[in-house]
Amino acid sequence: MQTIALIGNPNCGKTTLFNMLTGTTAYVGNWPGVTVEKKEGMVGGNRILDLPGIYSLSPYSPEEKLSRRYLLDQQPDLIIDVIDATNLERSLYLTTQLAELGRPMLLALNMEDLLQKEGISIDAKRLGQLTGCPVVQLSASKGTGIDTLLTEIEHALAEPKAPLCPLFSNFIERYISHIIADDYLHLIPSGRQMRWAAIKLLEGDDLFISSMPPAPQTFQNYLDLSRKELMVHFDDDVEAIIIDQRYKIAEHIAKDCQIREMTAKQFNFDTLATGKYTALPLFALIMGAVFYLSIGLVGGFTTGILESLFAFLADQVHVLSDQAGVHPLLSGILADGIIAGVGAVLTFVPQLFVLFFLLSILEDCGYMARIAFIMDRLMRSMGLSGKSIIPLVIGTGCSVPAIMSSRTIEHQKQRELTVIVTPFIPCGAKMPVFALMLTYFFPGRWYIAPLIYLLGILAVIVTGLLARALDRHKETNAFILELPRYQKPGGRNVWLQTKERIMGFIQKAGTIILLSSVVIYLLSSYSFKLQMVGADKSMLASLGRVISVLFVPLGFGFWQASVALLTGIAAKESIVSTLSVTVGTAALSDFFTPASALSYMTFILLSSPCIAAISAMFKELGSKRKLLFAILWQTGFAYLMAMAVRFIAMILS
Repeated sequence: MQTIALIGNPNCGKTTLFNMLTGTTAYVGNWPGVTVEKKEGMVGGNRILDLPGIYSLSPYSPEEKLSRRYLLDQQPDLIIDVIDATNLERSLYLTTQLAELGRPMLLALNMEDLLQKEGISIDAKRLGQLTGCPVVQLSASKGTGIDTLLTEIEHALAEPKAPLCPLFSNFIERYISHIIADDYLHLIPSGRQMRWAAIKLLEGDDLFISSMPPAPQTFQNYLDLSRKELMVHFDDDVEAIIIDQRYKIAEHIAKDCQIREMTAKQFNFDTLATGKYTALPLFALIMGAVFYLSIGLVGGFTTGILESLFAFLADQVHVLSDQAGVHPLLSGILADGIIAGVGAVLTFVPQLFVLFFLLSILEDCGYMARIAFIMDRLMRSMGLSGKSIIPLVIGTGCSVPAIMSSRTIEHQKQRELTVIVTPFIPCGAKMPVFALMLTYFFPGRWYIAPLIYLLGILAVIVTGLLARALDRHKETNAFILELPRYQKPGGRNVWLQTKERIMGFIQKAGTIILLSSVVIYLLSSYSFKLQMVGADKSMLASLGRVISVLFVPLGFGFWQASVALLTGIAAKESIVSTLSVTVGTAALSDFFTPASALSYMTFILLSSPCIAAISAMFKELGSKRKLLFAILWQTGFAYLMAMAVRFIAMILS
C-alpha cells in the first residue's frame, strides 16, 4: 500500500476532491481554514491524506507547519498538487516548492468548469512540459475528470518520476550550487532533496536549521557572506529575494500556458459585501432574514402543531396504559418523562433545520469569508485575530467544532481568547430554549432572536476589550485571507452540512436528553425516602431549592429553573426537556414573566457551555487554571448581564 498526499492552497477544492475520491463526507466550506487536521481515506487500495491548505512551505500558521512536517518526514509516494485553475499563478508558487522535494507529483487542475465563465483557457500539455508533471483537468464539485485522475494516479505510482526543479537567476544559482556541493548538506535527514535544503539554509529557515546538527564555522561563514552579497545585489533580504524568484517563475509558467479572453465587466457584489459603509448593515440584514425565516416563519408555523402532536401521544399512552393495567410509574416515565421531555426538544427540529440549511448556504457560496474579512479590523481592536470570526460563525451550529477551529489562529493569546468567547455565540443546542421562550412570551416578535445573537456579539466585544486593556504585550497582527469566488451552493455539500448538524441534534435527543428526561421524571416523582410524592416535595425540588436562591436577583429563583440549568451542563437542549417535565410548557407563564424569561435566556446564552464544549476548551487551552478562569468569567459575566437585562426589561415594560 502506497501513500498519496493531497496538498494545495486553502479553498482550492482539496476536501471536495478528497470526498469524491474516497466517498467520505469530510466537512467542506467555501472559506479557508476548514481542514485543520489531516484527513485520511482509501483510494484504489492506497492511503490518501487531505492535508491542511497552505500557500507556502515556509510555514507561519499551525496548519502550514502540519502540512510541511508531514511532507518532509513521511515522504508520501505521490503528491497531488490541487491547483485552482482560475488562480494559476498564485497556485504555482506552491508548486515550485513542492517540486524541490523530489517526490513524484501530479497536478490536479481543479475548477475547470469556472474557466469558461472567467474567459480563461489553459494548455494542460504545455503546463506538464514546463513542470515535468502529469496534469489532469477536472472539476471536483461537478465530478468531472475524476476517472482520468484515478488513471494518472495509477501510472504515477507505477512509474514514479520526480518533477522538474525551477531555476532561479544565475546570480542566485551559483550560491545554491556551492551549498549543495558542501559535505555539510549530506547530513540532512534521509530523503530530503538537496536543492530544497540548500535554499532553506540560504534563507535562514529556523525550522529547518533547528533540525540540523550545528554547521562547521567555515560553512556558516560562507552562508553569512552569501546572504550579505545577495542582499547587496538585490537590495532586499534573502527570504524576500527567493519569494520574488518563485513568483517570477510562477508568472512565467502561467503566462506561457494560460489564455485570457476579454469579457464584459459585470457588477461585483463585493462592492456591497465588503464596502466600508455597506458591509455590516448587509450582514445584519442577512442574519435578520435567516432568523426570521427559521425562528419566525417556520417556527411559528410548526411549533404549535408538533406540541399538539406530542401532547396527543402522551395522552394516548396514559389511556392505553390504564386500559392495559400498566403501573403508573412506567406509564409516567414514558408519557410524562420521555415523550414530554424528548418531544419538547424535537418540536424545534424544523426551525433548526432551516437555520442550519441557510447558514450552510452562506458558507458554501463564499459569503462567510467576507464576514471574516470585514470583521478583521474590529477583531484586532479587541485583541482577537480576524480569523476569530470563523469559530464565532461555526459556533452558531455547535461550540465544539467552533472551539477546535480556533487552531488556525497563529498567536497563543488570540487563540485562547477566541476559545473563551466562542461559547457566547448561541449554538444550535441553545436555540430550542430561546425558541420556547419566544413562542410563549414574545409571539410574533421574531426580531428578538437576532437581538439575542447581537447580545452574544456584545459579550465577545466586551470580553475582548477588557482582555486587550489588561494585556501589556498586545498582538496587533493582521492575517492573510483569500476571498473565495462566489459560487452556486452545491446541493450535496449543503445537504451534508445540514444533515450532519441536525442529525447531531436529533442524536442528542435520542440519547442524552432521553436519559436525562427519565432521570428528571424519577427525581421529580420521589422523595429521599423513595416514596412517590408530588413534584414540590421531590428530591429534585429539594436539590433545586439549595441553589435557586442564587437566581432570585435574576427573576427565576424557583427550583424548576435551577435544576434545568444543572441538566443543561450535559446538553443545553436538556433545559427544554427538564422544564417540560417539571413545569409543563403550557404553564411557563405561571413561573416566568417576560422580563425573567429574557433574563433566563441571557444567562443560558452567556454562561459556561455544555460538558462537551468544556472538554474542547480544556483541550485547546491546555491548562486547568485557564479553563477554570474561562468558566468563572463566562458564568460571572452571564449573571451580571442577566441581572441587567431583567432590570432594563422591567423599566421598559
